[in-house]
Amino acid sequence: MNNPPNAPFSLEAINRKRGWPRANEFQFATPLQTSAVARPAPELIKAPAESTRAEPTQEEAAPQATPSALKLPFDPLRLVDTLVRRWLLMVLAGVVCAGLLASVGMMKFETLHSAKAQIIKQSIAAPFRQTESGETFQPNELSITTFSSLMHSGAVAEAAALRLGDRFSERYLRSGLVIAAERNTDILNISMTSDHSPEATLEMLQAYVGEVIQLSKDLQRGDAVQMKTFLQKQMERADTDLLAVNQELLEYGREAQLLDAEKQMDAWLGELGNFSLKYETLKLDHETLDLRIQGVQKELSKVDTGAALVDNARRELDNLRVRYTNEHPFVIEAVEKLATLEQAIAKAGPRADAPPKPGESNVAESLYLELVRLRSDKEVISEQLTKLEAVRTKLNERLSQLPRKAMEYARIKTRQQALQTSLSLLTGRQREAALHEENAHGYFKLFSMARPQDVSTTSPSKKIMMAGIGGFVGGCGLVAVTLIVLTLLDPRLVTAGDLRRATGVPVIGSLAADTESWVESESAWAFRVWTRLQPMLSMNTGEATLCGLLHDAAPEAASTMAARLGKAALRRGMSSIIITTHESANSIALSSAVANPEALIRHLSMSPDEMGEIHIDATWTWDTTQRRQWALAIARWRRLTNTLILIVLPSMHEPEALVISESLPNLLWTASSAGSLVSRVQDALFLYKHAGCRLVAALLEHAPNLKPAALAKFAALLMLGMGTLNAGEILLLGPGDAVNINMPGFEGHERKEITIGPDGRLTYLQARDVIAAGLTVDQLRAKLTTALRRYYRSAKVVVTPYTFQSRKVYVLGKVVKKGAINLDRPMSLLEVVAEAGGLETGLFQQNTVELADLGRSFVMRGQQRLPLNLEALFLNGDMSQNAAIEPGDYVYFPSANSNEIYVLGDVKMQGTQGLLAHTSVHSAVALAGGFTAKAYTQRILVIRGSLDKPERIVVDMNDIMTARSKGFRLEPKDIVYIADRPWARAEELVNIAINAFLQGAVSSWTSANVGPFIKEPLLPQIR
Repeated sequence: MNNPPNAPFSLEAINRKRGWPRANEFQFATPLQTSAVARPAPELIKAPAESTRAEPTQEEAAPQATPSALKLPFDPLRLVDTLVRRWLLMVLAGVVCAGLLASVGMMKFETLHSAKAQIIKQSIAAPFRQTESGETFQPNELSITTFSSLMHSGAVAEAAALRLGDRFSERYLRSGLVIAAERNTDILNISMTSDHSPEATLEMLQAYVGEVIQLSKDLQRGDAVQMKTFLQKQMERADTDLLAVNQELLEYGREAQLLDAEKQMDAWLGELGNFSLKYETLKLDHETLDLRIQGVQKELSKVDTGAALVDNARRELDNLRVRYTNEHPFVIEAVEKLATLEQAIAKAGPRADAPPKPGESNVAESLYLELVRLRSDKEVISEQLTKLEAVRTKLNERLSQLPRKAMEYARIKTRQQALQTSLSLLTGRQREAALHEENAHGYFKLFSMARPQDVSTTSPSKKIMMAGIGGFVGGCGLVAVTLIVLTLLDPRLVTAGDLRRATGVPVIGSLAADTESWVESESAWAFRVWTRLQPMLSMNTGEATLCGLLHDAAPEAASTMAARLGKAALRRGMSSIIITTHESANSIALSSAVANPEALIRHLSMSPDEMGEIHIDATWTWDTTQRRQWALAIARWRRLTNTLILIVLPSMHEPEALVISESLPNLLWTASSAGSLVSRVQDALFLYKHAGCRLVAALLEHAPNLKPAALAKFAALLMLGMGTLNAGEILLLGPGDAVNINMPGFEGHERKEITIGPDGRLTYLQARDVIAAGLTVDQLRAKLTTALRRYYRSAKVVVTPYTFQSRKVYVLGKVVKKGAINLDRPMSLLEVVAEAGGLETGLFQQNTVELADLGRSFVMRGQQRLPLNLEALFLNGDMSQNAAIEPGDYVYFPSANSNEIYVLGDVKMQGTQGLLAHTSVHSAVALAGGFTAKAYTQRILVIRGSLDKPERIVVDMNDIMTARSKGFRLEPKDIVYIADRPWARAEELVNIAINAFLQGAVSSWTSANVGPFIKEPLLPQIR
């Protein structure tokens, strides 16, 4: 034979091989027309005798593939086998990646030491009091928020660095510093973290806390110094005024020659002195408040609220960008806010006395609140001064009535006393301010400091371990993905799955290349394959079975496979003829066999246990003459009964293979693993299909030995099971269902009981109008995660079902709780009835019975009634009737009491009776009190059906009572009629006649034979 060409053959080449005209001479016939137009001399191929069985069409003879819910474009067994075979490579890659990431982690991750301290706010009330008439010095109030902001300043960290001898920089100290205020307390927590030794960490914390306490003292000392300077100036002015008043009083006394004042004037002067003292005290407080207000205004003017707002806005924007993307509304809003603040600062200058806006600066807010408080105190003192001034005016008016000299003396004396009192007050406060300056306690004091054993150490081992695990998983996954991609890109036909995908027919056998892995012998394998193949072949009664063996340029393997199948056919009791390209000692040449076909028939008849082997010799060229001889020989051999003719065809890419295949009713494909390409086989078989050829099955030789067979099958079942799961076992969300949604790592984003709207949509954060109806919980979780990752970095949504309101089953009739029941889990019919409270019970004839008629109960699904026997389920416990309930099912239990039957005729109590589930004719008669004496029990009439078309049923009660027939079960509205016996009237007449005859006979005999017992009258006669 010629070598098979590599390029696909054309229709013109096929026509030239057949000896047909060219394509421009006549049109090539379609597969439906091949039998009538395209195939030459069909009478030479078919057997002369008519078959007793019609030739099946291609659609009828083609094997019916089992429908699959999911068709994969690859063989999953091949992927799993590749991964298991290369497991060592995956482990090595994982170990290498784990080692690399662990090494990087060891270099990057460091051991961290953390130490904590606490400071507490203390009272600022001074314990010193220099004068009885004055008040103690009160420093300015400092809030925790203001002091916390001052602690974050670089000046404190810089001073701490200087205290440590510049061994640690200011930036390093601030990087490991955390300051947090405990809620609802006056305590500030200070934490210092560093990668140095625990001793160095504790030293840094102590230095920083020392600077914080010193800052607290300096702030308090600054207030005292400022107050001391102000009081010193006031004292100098009071001394000057007092000297002037004393001199004036002395000179006036000399001029007026006044040695003493009168007692009344002394009393008024005393009273006036007291009010003057109070007035001077309040006046001093008023001036002190002015000083404080000026100091607060000065500090407030130094605070740039706009810059603080910009810093806060920038810090907030940086924190948002860590968690959210630039498209998140929070980030967009923060960017716009920062731009607005920068523009406002550029347009407006610094504000000294204007109130800060909320959120601008904690320090500015604290100072402004202090300013407002001082101004309020000033207004109160001003009102008090006004009132005291009015009282002093009244006292002066009284003194004006005294002599002028006494009044003038009193005025000067009052001024003297007031100046002395004011000077005494100023002196006391000045001394207290000096004491605060020398011994400032500070606004905060140390509450607790970490000890060396309290310094916590965080080892990077967990981070390194996580990096190593991540590297191992990543390395294994990378190698696994690479192996899967390479396997998917391999175009060769390797496994039975690839062969099935390429040919589209079932693979009935795979012969492994490794003979040691065979679980059965070669002959046993061939026998099993032939047993599976034989029902697939198109066979006519009285004719030989003709089958061609297609292959892809592997004639030796195809010849070996044909010999195996021929021997298997012999073992099944059939004669076999194989035509191959392999020449053996017992084979004859094809040219000789077709020239004398009777010789092969005689050989088979003489040796029925031997195969008829024919080899295609080099002289056979498949020209027109030889093809006609071939057709005649095949037609003669097909007349043999119980015979298999197996022909090894040329390579499928040769035109002769297609020409011969068109005349064969069956084709079998045999292939070798990794011997051909899937696409090449598909293209060739596409042409064979359109030529009308019938491929029934396929065989695979040298199949790879899948080591992880059990694991591979399990993985394949898992992958295919995703498409074949019963939809009724998956809980799908629908309108009315409620879910709980949360996003871990983002506080305040938890939403509970989110209800799916009537349109099947829900909204969560930025995920608007997400379609949730018809999705599982996992599908909704994936959909929300995809939508929110546009706005949140590393977003991961957690969805948990809360209630199911869309999946309902409707239970009505004689149940305890009628209505709709939520299917929040897969439920059976018994579970649904149990959820409905069970069947209703009631009293019937002094017995507790179920009021539901199970015989007429039903379950509706859509427009169909399920074939369930509810009596067998509830009364006999037949669990095969316990069907799974699906959403939308309708279960109805009709009432048994509402059904009636009517018992009439010869019974003791005629009337209406209630129908129960097992009411029969004999139970209805028993409830009616039994038969009367005239009842005809052999023909009880039961009338059933409508009034227009009634149905008549005759029941023999005697047969039922004697157990010769089954009891007759009644249905609602049945009429049971018991008639009189047909001879009942005759029996009545006979009874009447017999009774009359007996009465007459007895009377006659008695009157004739029995005399009167009383012959004389018992009573006397009265005349």
